[in-house]
Amino acid sequence: MPSLNRSTSLAQQVADQLRRRIADGEFPVGALLPTEMELTQELGVSRNSVREGLRALVHAGLLGAKAGYGTFVTATSDLAPTLARRMEQDRRADVAEVRLLLEREGARLAATRATEQQIEDLRAALAARLAATDGPGYASADIAFHRLLLEASGNALLAELYRGSGGNEQALLHFHAPGVDFAAARPGLRDVDAAHAAIVAAIAARDPGAAASAAEHMVQLVQEDENDHH
Repeated sequence: MPSLNRSTSLAQQVADQLRRRIADGEFPVGALLPTEMELTQELGVSRNSVREGLRALVHAGLLGAKAGYGTFVTATSDLAPTLARRMEQDRRADVAEVRLLLEREGARLAATRATEQQIEDLRAALAARLAATDGPGYASADIAFHRLLLEASGNALLAELYRGSGGNEQALLHFHAPGVDFAAARPGLRDVDAAHAAIVAAIAARDPGAAASAAEHMVQLVQEDENDHH
């Protein structure tokens, strides 16, 4: 029993240390963590302790694991996964209002705080959206665009809340479904594409009001499209 208690304590220490390192930005969202063997050597604990510590963070929603790929960061704090679980249970109308607030204020702040590099990254993400030739590619590029937008707000908490809300990912899930004819759906997305371009243009022009208005218009278009698929 003493060894079991010690093992559990070490696993918690591993989880706590990794949680701090993730929060400090050493491992950003999407980053791969070192392997179990590397962490075992680095932290000086057993591989079982490392495995249990990682498992705890996967359960908490901070990490994801994929066979053949590794363990990667899905959130920088417990806030995003906790909020995601809450929003799965709330009314769709409430969730839509929260997403609107996050997008609109994120765009407004980005217009005054985005760095030149962040603006270039937004332009690149916008181009990737427009160049996508299939549904999954379009959805992935769009999700990347919105995450970049919220990061450009300069407010880490706002960006974390956005990730926890699921962003616009649910509205694009139908593009990942088998048999979806993306080519047929593409013309109907022109207004949404134009709204995204307007957001980038307003941010580049350092116009907070125009950026907020463009973001609000974009969210309304996406929500209308989402409603059409329910």
